Amino acid sequence: MPQVLIYEAGLTENFIIKLMAKNEISKTYSAGDIDIVWKPGKCIHAGICVKTFPQVYKPHNKPWITPEGMNTEALINQIDSCPSGALSYIHKDTKENTKAMEHSKVAGKSPLIVDIESGKGYAWCACGRSSKQPWCDGSHAGTGITPTVFKAIENKKAAICMCKRTGNGPYCDGSHAGL
Repeated sequence: MPQVLIYEAGLTENFIIKLMAKNEISKTYSAGDIDIVWKPGKCIHAGICVKTFPQVYKPHNKPWITPEGMNTEALINQIDSCPSGALSYIHKDTKENTKAMEHSKVAGKSPLIVDIESGKGYAWCACGRSSKQPWCDGSHAGTGITPTVFKAIENKKAAICMCKRTGNGPYCDGSHAGL
């Protein structure tokens, strides 16, 4: 919808974002320890995925993502480089945490940009109760929610989820837009 029409109709940008988030289509592809999630409405067709792994991303085939036999770490690195955020992933062990995360506290309504150091281990607070946000301090005890533990494989700035509703913990996937 052209921006002019949005404003002429009296719709705010936040309303449009919330509407798009509710109606967003996504497709999930199993890839070993992770599920790859593709949101076609977010895709800007930069082609980085196809150029990086043409054996996985085949835009003219159905299904177009065939990750069988690929190294999980390599896939994660490629997915993290998606400029639009149309590609994301969910660790399969994190899926069990999803229902409990619906009961987590919102620690912030926007992501926190942090420096992640290669080789360092992190425990992302998924419950929202930690006083050391975005990292876990053990406050989740008794909630049924557990932190997402990960080891960084490269130095980078990362947008860490603070709303605790992401499907790609610890990284922000834009879920805060629907709060």
